[in-house]
Amino acid sequence: MSPEERERRNERIRKAYKETGSIKKTRHKTGHGRKLIRKVLRGEDKPRQPPQSAGPKRPSKLDPYKAHLRRLVLDDELTAVLAFEELQGMGFDGGYTIVKDFVQTIRPSSKTKATTVVEHPPGDEGQMDWSPYGVTLAGDRCVVHAFSFVLPHSRWMFVRFALDEKLPTLLRLHDETFDKLEAVPQRLTYDNMTTVGRHIGPNEVWLNPRFEAYANELDVEVHITDPGCPNQHASVERPMDYIENNCLRRRRFRFDDLDDLNRHAKWWCDEVANVRIHGTTRRRPIDLLRYERAFLKPLPSARPEPFRLLSRIVRTDFCVAVDTNGYSVSPRKVGKDATVRLFADRLEILIEGELHCAHVLCTGRHQRVVLPEHEAEFKKCAPRRVLLEQAFLRLGPAAEDYYEGLRAQRGRGAGYHLKRILQLADRHSTTVVTAAMAHAARFGNYGADAVARVIAGRTLPQEPTTPTSDVPMPPDRVRRWLEGMDVEESDLGDYDDLVDQHGEDDDDEEA
Repeated sequence: MSPEERERRNERIRKAYKETGSIKKTRHKTGHGRKLIRKVLRGEDKPRQPPQSAGPKRPSKLDPYKAHLRRLVLDDELTAVLAFEELQGMGFDGGYTIVKDFVQTIRPSSKTKATTVVEHPPGDEGQMDWSPYGVTLAGDRCVVHAFSFVLPHSRWMFVRFALDEKLPTLLRLHDETFDKLEAVPQRLTYDNMTTVGRHIGPNEVWLNPRFEAYANELDVEVHITDPGCPNQHASVERPMDYIENNCLRRRRFRFDDLDDLNRHAKWWCDEVANVRIHGTTRRRPIDLLRYERAFLKPLPSARPEPFRLLSRIVRTDFCVAVDTNGYSVSPRKVGKDATVRLFADRLEILIEGELHCAHVLCTGRHQRVVLPEHEAEFKKCAPRRVLLEQAFLRLGPAAEDYYEGLRAQRGRGAGYHLKRILQLADRHSTTVVTAAMAHAARFGNYGADAVARVIAGRTLPQEPTTPTSDVPMPPDRVRRWLEGMDVEESDLGDYDDLVDQHGEDDDDEEA
């Protein structure tokens, strides 16, 4: 209101009061309130003076960090809480409020929607759900699935990550959760999930038989949330943004591997999520859990261990394949159908419906795990090793000595080298191979690769492929002796003497 308009209004009020002599009548005549009329009559209604300058603005503790705070919020998309922790690491000693207020000026918060509050009695319910997140593991971008379990009363949270959402994974992570709690709630609540159950019609719910059996063993009720009622599952769904923006964003979504990610998730649950002051309860979840434990149900004394079922066929190497590794069965079961029960640390192989054998789970890849009894049975029912030994020893005395070195140096793997050396003999002749073995043995190298290197790197005499008319082939006893000699250190004239001596023996027999 301009000063001229204000003065005309005040003049009307004074004139009306002079005519009526009453504030009440003046109010009815002018339409202005009693407080304004009294101010005008007292001469207190004056235009407001502009506020005087308070001097230069006081410097803030946040001023030196504002540029970095902008980068954390706008570039790295950190929340005010994480940005505040980053600034503290840089030496900022101010409070969280000035950081939050500044963040709101550069990134206004989204509008919140009105919701209803659902009361959850202690120990009554546990809610679980999956949520996928994109992360980088060992430099490779991939999607991991967060298993989130929340007790709605205390807001206690359990989070782990997996590469799939299959039923064995789901059961294993439930077991980890209940082992951590050392108890179970009265009821477990899930959204429509094929591994657990789903709505198939009005008031009709289908439960996965395997999960239903698991819940029965724990003596807990399974509830599938009703369609159109998101608040029934809100306690576990609302923290999904919290997991992404507080747990994963702390490491910029980068982890060495899945184990590193789960170690971080465990630390985050124990040191951040469950010890913070919750915005709704105004209490720490870990403190409320101590009260809620009295209402939870104790775990059954004996619980079946979860496992994954796999169908396999026994390969010709009497092994079944599981995650790139081979696990042995009886050699007599080659070609038969097998069922594998895969546990967290071991596996069991069933053939024809009966437990055949069990193996400790191999941590490597592309390994072959053979039980001693299966190896012994293979040696009895398959004479291949014996046949290899006999064929190899026929190469001569040099082969006999080399075989002893192979067994001492290679152990059970000697048979593999026997086979390869015999193949080299077929390709390059017995004389070349026995000479190469003698040369390799002098340097303590016992193996097919050592023999092959000698043959490839040295010029060794070759056996004639066809006998000539002038020089007859020596008898077997001479050939065996020749094949056992070290041809590199012997005088080649010795071979001529032996052949001539053999010819004279033949002439004497004819005479």
